[in-house]
Amino acid sequence: MENDDLPIDAVERVREKSTMRFCRWIFILLFLTICWYGMLAVHELGHILAAWSSGATVVSVVLLPISQTQTSNVEYPLFVYGAGAVVGTVLPVLLWLIACWFRWRTAYLFRFFAGFCLAANGAYIGVDFHETGPTDAGLLIEHGASRWILVLFSVLCVPSGLFLWHGQSQCFFPKQPTEDS
Repeated sequence: MENDDLPIDAVERVREKSTMRFCRWIFILLFLTICWYGMLAVHELGHILAAWSSGATVVSVVLLPISQTQTSNVEYPLFVYGAGAVVGTVLPVLLWLIACWFRWRTAYLFRFFAGFCLAANGAYIGVDFHETGPTDAGLLIEHGASRWILVLFSVLCVPSGLFLWHGQSQCFFPKQPTEDS
């Protein structure tokens, strides 16, 4: 059956569904980009707040292409280097809980962002726990952090992030009513 054989209403419904599907995918791609840069910003905010509160100097903050905060005069390196991942996971979860508390319609977006930050920060620390070097996990190990603490952080954060994501597809792809219902 070609489009010419379909009633005009049916053709319009097909076009409308296609347009809605396209717009939904564009929204998801944009939202994932926002989640990525938001996660980087919140993670680096943790380093900045810890550096300032401990008397260290923030020399520079870079978000692109990979985030990094340069500090100097760091008296409490475990605090400063660990704060990125901790604030980077706790702050998004708090934002999601606030959205739930106030019953915002967009709470599912905050939930997805919190899950994204938990999974990303947990994976970042967990994948890199065996290395020393310029990464957060490497710097934490160089300054005396136990590897098992880094693994524990990862083991708690990654599944928690996946748990928050569980069931979210229905928020991004709601079931459309059929003509029969």
